[in-house]
Amino acid sequence: MKKAIFGLVALLTLFLAPPAYAQDGQIMLAHGIPDTNVDIVVDGSVVIGGFSFGDMEDLSAFSGQTLKALTVNVAGTDTVVLDLGDFAVPATGNFTVIAHLDAAGAPTVSVFQNDTGAIAAGEGRLIVRHTAAAPAVDILANGSAAFTNVANGKEGKADLAAGTVSAEVVPTGATTPVVIGPADLPIAEGAALIVYAVGSLEADNLSVLTQSITGLGATPTLINTGNSPVEESSSNTLVLLAAALGTLTIIGVGSRRLATIRR
Repeated sequence: MKKAIFGLVALLTLFLAPPAYAQDGQIMLAHGIPDTNVDIVVDGSVVIGGFSFGDMEDLSAFSGQTLKALTVNVAGTDTVVLDLGDFAVPATGNFTVIAHLDAAGAPTVSVFQNDTGAIAAGEGRLIVRHTAAAPAVDILANGSAAFTNVANGKEGKADLAAGTVSAEVVPTGATTPVVIGPADLPIAEGAALIVYAVGSLEADNLSVLTQSITGLGATPTLINTGNSPVEESSSNTLVLLAAALGTLTIIGVGSRRLATIRR
């Protein structure tokens, strides 16, 4: 059960409804607070000790459970950072939960629903999430604004041609100063690259964490066999789509760390 409790509770507080395409619960946890180790306490007992910056865990095994009297404490102490009470964990949906700093620099937890919709051939999906102690920002891709006025706890996303994108984070409405980047981001065909801006502008420790979901390439509904094309029935198409979603691979599963791109 190592590191697998923290952040699940935020799902209920945000009243997230399972999406229409949801399969079994697929829930990841990321730690995006620099220089901060925490303990996770459930019903008075430490269940996870020393959860550290850049760690990611697969929480899917806890879908549909209720966690009692959950708090997030400074590691090795009784100092409560967040008191989250009793919370139920939804049984379905694809989400990432991230512990991070809010715009004012206080610890918080945000839940993002991951877009696992089909991606057109030759394209990949770029999702950028603002989870840093900083004002609203613009995200530049190859020098042009791809997402504008993205506030803390929000995201921007777009499907782009597969290839490498040079990304920079700048204050909203400006091109300088560059607060994060430039960073080369690989946009892979049929995959979603999720980028988290983390850290603090004031503390000068802004950086980027990344997560990837693969297997999202569009499933064809028309199969050509010589001169006799055969159109798939709607039921077969749904089966194929479900199979594609079932092959999702999330980088950072287990005790692996998310990739970190420094300034």
